[in-house]
Amino acid sequence: MWFSQLDKSMIYQMIIHAGPMAKLVLIVLTLMSVFSWTVMINRWLAFKKVNKQGRKFLEIFWRMNDFKLIFANARKYKKAPQAVIFQSAFSELKKWTTNKSALVPTDNKTIFESCIEVMRKSSQNEYLRLRQGLGFLATVGNTAPFIGLFGTVWGIMRAFHEIGLRGSASLADVAPGISEALIATAFGLAAAIPAVIGYNHFTQRLYEQRTGMEMFMTDLLNRIKITYWSKGHDGI
Repeated sequence: MWFSQLDKSMIYQMIIHAGPMAKLVLIVLTLMSVFSWTVMINRWLAFKKVNKQGRKFLEIFWRMNDFKLIFANARKYKKAPQAVIFQSAFSELKKWTTNKSALVPTDNKTIFESCIEVMRKSSQNEYLRLRQGLGFLATVGNTAPFIGLFGTVWGIMRAFHEIGLRGSASLADVAPGISEALIATAFGLAAAIPAVIGYNHFTQRLYEQRTGMEMFMTDLLNRIKITYWSKGHDGI
């Protein structure tokens, strides 16, 4: 156990005897901590599902040669960015190729650029989807220590005000007020440290996903060239 019963009782007493402003600060920091943990758990589950579905879709993508079959299977993996990118590219490719009986070289470049554009849009949408909540973690990591510091400064001011009213500055009089004030800093750090760790971790995971999407887009474009144009396919 991290805290003994005495420690818990001491913390509880400091919170109970804290002033209104200090209590408000502690409530804000507690809510920030709860929400940041909620975001981190949500992102952990999201990235876990993305990785799992992404691996399965890539196995299908490299195993199958028929784009129609790949497209049919891609619908099963809605959380995999690669599957979403493939669906958007295939739909765009199908739209262009089924509207014409034959493709000439000049048309191929236009279609290729159109596929690149829709893939970029899909990639950006997936990036934004995976990035949800990370801005909040960054905000908590940056602001929570200062909110806690504000609570501490306010508490110390309150403690010195009490000393002035009592006319005594003994350690016995000062210590309780100072300890109550410092708990705000502890709460601020308790909220900020996990948020910073979570933000750095998921930012790295997000970078890996974005790199994976860019590599997949390159592979997909190469397959489109080989499958539909190098071999002289007229349509899908």
